[in-house]
Amino acid sequence: PADQTEARLQEALALTGISELRCRTLSSLSGGQKQKVAIAAIAALKPEILLLDEPTGELDPKSSLQIFEMLRMLNRDFGITILVVEQKIMLLSAYVEKLMILHKGKLCFFDETRQVLRHGAELLEIGVNCPRIVTLANHLYQEGLYHGPLPLCVEEAAEMIKAVDFRA
Repeated sequence: PADQTEARLQEALALTGISELRCRTLSSLSGGQKQKVAIAAIAALKPEILLLDEPTGELDPKSSLQIFEMLRMLNRDFGITILVVEQKIMLLSAYVEKLMILHKGKLCFFDETRQVLRHGAELLEIGVNCPRIVTLANHLYQEGLYHGPLPLCVEEAAEMIKAVDFRA
């Protein structure tokens, strides 16, 4: 509604941490800033569901992290269901509750992220490269050297390494 436009605009810019970009031209923004503006524009509409196709596709790792952090906040604080099509599995896996893998138009896996990534060999067969820490963890499971949770980020991988039973 027109009477809510300014308030929603200010709220969306503040939510996404880009209030300072309001008066800048789109051509003067970086790729990451443009992505944030696009997400802020969508957030201003207050959708129930947000579907994004490779929102970090052309971004550097730092900008990609910022986008995923922003999406996490929109989900957590505003209850927006967010569906992301993404090839950066390593980065994505640390942010999502569930992972769906499609291959040639068919659903291959759909479960909690850690459960899907335990199928490393099958994923590799269909062309999905698991994060290196997941591949390492899966090998350690197979060798009986590790029995803890599948790591999804560097910090969890460090904990995994500390827990490896080299006596097995």
